[in-house]
Amino acid sequence: MRKKGVLLVVALAAILGVCACGTKQKKEAVFPGLIIGGTSYTPYFYQDINGNYSGIDVDVAKEACKRAGYTPVFQMIPIEDRFVELENKKVDCLWSYLTIEGREDRYLWTNPYLYTQRVVVVHSDSTIQSLADLEEKRVGVQAGSTSEKIILKQVNPNFPKLEQLTCFRELDEVFTALRKGYVDAIIGHEGSLQTYTEEYPGEYRFLNMSLRSEVVGVAFRKEGDAGAVRRLNEAFGEMRKDGTMEKIVEKYGLDVEKNVYGGAENDQTETAKEQSE
Repeated sequence: MRKKGVLLVVALAAILGVCACGTKQKKEAVFPGLIIGGTSYTPYFYQDINGNYSGIDVDVAKEACKRAGYTPVFQMIPIEDRFVELENKKVDCLWSYLTIEGREDRYLWTNPYLYTQRVVVVHSDSTIQSLADLEEKRVGVQAGSTSEKIILKQVNPNFPKLEQLTCFRELDEVFTALRKGYVDAIIGHEGSLQTYTEEYPGEYRFLNMSLRSEVVGVAFRKEGDAGAVRRLNEAFGEMRKDGTMEKIVEKYGLDVEKNVYGGAENDQTETAKEQSE
């Protein structure tokens, strides 16, 4: 009996050893974390009612990081603090529909992964039909945005003189100002403003023009991780090639041709092309 007991223990040990080895082989690799800072900007980067991070940029970041070998760690940052947080190394990068133009030399950028149009939105019954019609009108924008810079003539010196420019911290405040009649028009990213106007069918319209065409990228500190940039660029290329980028944009109801490939039907004299001349 003693001999059989010893044999049984040895057998169990062998079985457990095999199981342990099998478990070890199935253990998934642990990827290094990439701390991603973002600003609340529907439908690109926001938190849902449960506090979960959602949006186009969040979905793109999750997929790109998976392919590049990183675990994304999202962090919400007020728009006025985003570049300070990056420089102070509180985050590894900024990734929330951040336009590259005008910041090319200040940061280490990935390749562009999406495109955007700066547009004007007014009430459907507004008399405003063109950029010139904004003269002596009240306009609302998000503070610290390129839209604000356009109006302050830092981008487009031909922008008409307004009666009043009001800057709001959050984009939903910008739209609320238009909805309540505090401003006559608002300016912002086409995709974001489309998300708001869709909740009020027929009440708002986009002017048939684009103030500025821009490209969107991920910003790292100037001395940041060049290897991470290279791996993310490779992931973006794969996602564009296999249709993943299109599917993510379609999921949120935006125009694939404009947002993924940069197509724009009605850029007028106020576009980025003329501003760069």
